[in-house]
Amino acid sequence: MKVRKFLVVLILLFSSLFFSCDSILDMLGLSSNGSTLFTNTEAVEAMKSALNIGAESSSEQLSQKDAYYGNPLLKIPLPDEVQNAIDTLKEIPGLGNLLGDLSGKLVEDVVRSVNRSAEHAAKEVVPIFSKAITDMTVQDGIKIVTGEDDAATEYLKENTYSELMELYQPKMNAVLSQNLVGGISANTAWENLTDKFNDVVDSDTAKFAKSLGYDIPERIDTNLSEYVTGKALDGLFVKVAEEEGKIRENPFEYASNIVQKVFGAVKNGLGS
Repeated sequence: MKVRKFLVVLILLFSSLFFSCDSILDMLGLSSNGSTLFTNTEAVEAMKSALNIGAESSSEQLSQKDAYYGNPLLKIPLPDEVQNAIDTLKEIPGLGNLLGDLSGKLVEDVVRSVNRSAEHAAKEVVPIFSKAITDMTVQDGIKIVTGEDDAATEYLKENTYSELMELYQPKMNAVLSQNLVGGISANTAWENLTDKFNDVVDSDTAKFAKSLGYDIPERIDTNLSEYVTGKALDGLFVKVAEEEGKIRENPFEYASNIVQKVFGAVKNGLGS
């Protein structure tokens, strides 16, 4: 803390050649008597501004091709219960041949399609995030802006996730019906996979295997829309958290005066 304050003094000394003292103090989030200048209200405003900046940047990044599909951290796989069911069927004698390309092309068609859908739907997320951010009630803004690098993002997630899911899912539903990969939609690819899987589960071979004591999985009834919306939203929060970290690290690179004032003071150890 002492080192940071010493650096601030140096900044004040050198910057005084070009700016008025009041302007410099305001940039650093200080008043003329050295106390913290920003209020809790200003901290909340800065937090919401930072989240809006993060949402806009994240939306732009995630709407690019392979933003989900090409990123191992964000790529949306088959639902765990579906992948586990397929793997179970593959291990049961006599059912492997019936699966055919279920563990290959049909699976990849679904994975590629749902990720392309998430990338396409990312273009629609900014107004949804902006509304949630605007409506969000924040009690202790100072605690959040002086917290961890992703504190504001985590607060948004904890307090608006259900609302965001409800608003985002209709957008995702529409995209899942668009023919984005190979002339088919994600919904069609999903239907092809589930129909094939359910046919195998309902087959006489599966019934015979079950009579021998093998554990045959249930028919697939996973809600694709709900699953993909949740995974896409999780990816968006990952990117928003990254953007929040960048804002905290370099607040003076952003045009928002309130972001510069509040996060600039926090970065210099003067916000608490």
